[in-house]
Amino acid sequence: MIMSPFNQPPTSSDLQQLQQDILSSLSSDPGDSKAQCQRLQPLLNGKRNEACKIILYNLVQLNFTPENACEHWDSIVQHAQNLQTVLQRNVGLATVACDYFSTINPCLDNPKLIEFARLEETLRSAHHDFLTGLLSRGAFQNFFEQEISRASRHGHNTTLVFFDLDNFKEINDNYGHLIGDEVLKQVGRIILESKRNEDMACRFGGDEFLILLPETNKFMALRVSSKIHGQINSLVLLDHNAQPIQITCSGGVASFPLDSNTDKGLMDCADRALYQAKSRGTHQLILYSEEKRIFTRIDFEENIRIRPLQKQENISYSKAKNISEGGLLISSDTPYSIGTRLELQIPLQETSPLTVTGSVVRVEQFGPQNFDLGLCFLLSDVTFSNAIADYILQQLAR
Repeated sequence: MIMSPFNQPPTSSDLQQLQQDILSSLSSDPGDSKAQCQRLQPLLNGKRNEACKIILYNLVQLNFTPENACEHWDSIVQHAQNLQTVLQRNVGLATVACDYFSTINPCLDNPKLIEFARLEETLRSAHHDFLTGLLSRGAFQNFFEQEISRASRHGHNTTLVFFDLDNFKEINDNYGHLIGDEVLKQVGRIILESKRNEDMACRFGGDEFLILLPETNKFMALRVSSKIHGQINSLVLLDHNAQPIQITCSGGVASFPLDSNTDKGLMDCADRALYQAKSRGTHQLILYSEEKRIFTRIDFEENIRIRPLQKQENISYSKAKNISEGGLLISSDTPYSIGTRLELQIPLQETSPLTVTGSVVRVEQFGPQNFDLGLCFLLSDVTFSNAIADYILQQLAR
């Protein structure tokens, strides 16, 4: 059965926005329940079950199932009309709810009233990291579990990105914790401004950050996270002496249900991908894979122009089999020895081929003149490594 977009279950970001809209509606006309109900009605029309649950929690800090919350809400609306008729004056929803749950359907023994602005501030401090403005670890975990449950029920992809700042301890040690805090604030700002509206992001702890991308497959998530990753790696702050401090981060990407079908398993996969990125050095972003290879490989059946660099040999052409950011696998009729350096022209770009240098790291023979050569790109010569990475990303995202 195909679900109408109007019947789709709300995402975590939808619920967060609903919470903010409800608080805003309750804060308006605090002494007039009729006006408050009118402001709340559009929110109830769209997501009644979720809205009733959130309204009651904000009014009296009680949790109900969505069905019970709707029943209580209808009774509270009726009770508000009765109270206003008896008292001959307006009554706010907070007063009505406290009276309802204290006398008609007792759930409160000793209720306490609080300003909605103060409540909103308290809820925000409990749900958001004070330094970065991102979600707190606890709030994110709740949204994370809900999103995995929703994705499991409806067959959606959901992807988790794990970022960790490189050498953050050295920044704190060398420049002080005030500079360190400023680094975290700026990284938080980048994530908030660059993530999509539906994505959830948190400061997981210390210098670690998580971003959850609902209804997003692994390779589309890589596009989104690559943008954020690049912006963080371009961040430069000034120390007390106006000297530049370069900020970089590493990241790991894992997807539900491709890599794991549980929230804990998905977190572990993203963490392992991050560890793999860290093992390669700094400012790397890695897709989780059960393969032992460091780089993601894709099929690449193109003709490659080869020119040996160590001795005078004729230019030849070979057929590539696959390519990664770190190297290339080709078929060849020449058994080049391990360590041979070859200049390669790879047709990635429409206008001109990409020229790189590779070193033979593996030779496998299948016949008298049939060899597979594993080539490793020499990092010092890969001027256009970003072009290779961008090409692979584009192919994966198709």
